[in-house]
Amino acid sequence: MEIFIDLIVGYCALYAVFWLHEVGHGVVYAKYRCKKNPFQVHVPVHMFFSTPMPVDREKAKNLSRKQNFHVGIGGIAANLLFGVPIAFILLAGDFRPSIVYFFFYTFALFHLVEAASYMVINNLLLAGDKLAVQAYKPALRLPFFLAGLAVAALAAIMLVESPSGWRAGYLAAVAVLTLNMCTGRYLFAHKNKTNKTGRPESER
Repeated sequence: MEIFIDLIVGYCALYAVFWLHEVGHGVVYAKYRCKKNPFQVHVPVHMFFSTPMPVDREKAKNLSRKQNFHVGIGGIAANLLFGVPIAFILLAGDFRPSIVYFFFYTFALFHLVEAASYMVINNLLLAGDKLAVQAYKPALRLPFFLAGLAVAALAAIMLVESPSGWRAGYLAAVAVLTLNMCTGRYLFAHKNKTNKTGRPESER
């Protein structure tokens, strides 16, 4: 029963991470008047193929490379905005393991994992939001990569410092999550035609 509850809470934390990532894109789209409600995004129950849709496609097509760059990093920025401070608070504090603590620990860890997977792996195997970085200013990939290593290091610290009873599950979840996310983005990017801004035509 306890394992079942942990799985439900872990799923909710992961769903919240994916939803906030898409809201990060949505906020920037709304700023450029391509979207009315930044909180209305598409994150299915299975979480695959999540997008910031609905978006006004005609207005989105007219965004500049710089604006598309802002849209692209909006999701990563959301991951860092929530993941980094919560991770530091949890690591610095002396909290007793509980279901609430488990939720926030998982929430912060998965935010870091998603951000690091974009900034490191999909920076090398170019895909997903990093396409907009490449299209706007390729030289920015290096600082993103270095920052991604720091984020990955923080995620590794969270894994090491996690309660021993959670550690094996976290390691398995992070490995599966990273593999699925990075592989899925790479295959999607190379299966679908990309436009001049670096955003996949069928994704946005």
